[in-house]
Amino acid sequence: MNEFDYLHSSLNSYATITDDTWSKIKSFSRVIKIKKMNFLINMGEIPTSFYFVYKGIFRAYCFGGKDGTKEVNKVFFQEGSYPASVCAALKQEQSLFAIEALEDSVVIQIDYKRYRNLLEEKEDLKWFHINYIEKNWIIEKEIQEVSLLSDDAKERYAQFLSQYPKLVARLPLFHLASKLGITPTQLSRIRNDFK
Repeated sequence: MNEFDYLHSSLNSYATITDDTWSKIKSFSRVIKIKKMNFLINMGEIPTSFYFVYKGIFRAYCFGGKDGTKEVNKVFFQEGSYPASVCAALKQEQSLFAIEALEDSVVIQIDYKRYRNLLEEKEDLKWFHINYIEKNWIIEKEIQEVSLLSDDAKERYAQFLSQYPKLVARLPLFHLASKLGITPTQLSRIRNDFK
């Protein structure tokens, strides 16, 4: 399946997209390659696009900790997902986090403003948007947030493993540890318990 066929299939998995809507989406989208350790979005940048991952993994991260220098992973994006700094794009403000490639990757870049204009006129795209937000930003995010607040480290790892079984093996230990709110040493011990 090529890049655009994969995107089309993904859109249709949330809501049936008409040929006219699909044709318009393709007209303001393009395939790009991103090398490992390069960025889709930098901190402080006002994003003009969002993306669809055809191949690769990305992490969204910001800086936190007591002195504001510790990297904190917010979320990982793998094949079939849509990396974006949505709040920054909606408000036309600087992104508070960066999105970095963890592998050599291929994405489809989608013009955000033209997507929003199309969203206003196309009912099928509205249903895609609603269904995507409900599944990925409300249901999945709530499960992750509750787990982070109430589960111990071992339970959080088990939850992540259950939700993203193929992703765990592809992530560097320190990035996954950051996402789970533990140290790499703690994660290493937990992983040994799961073997």
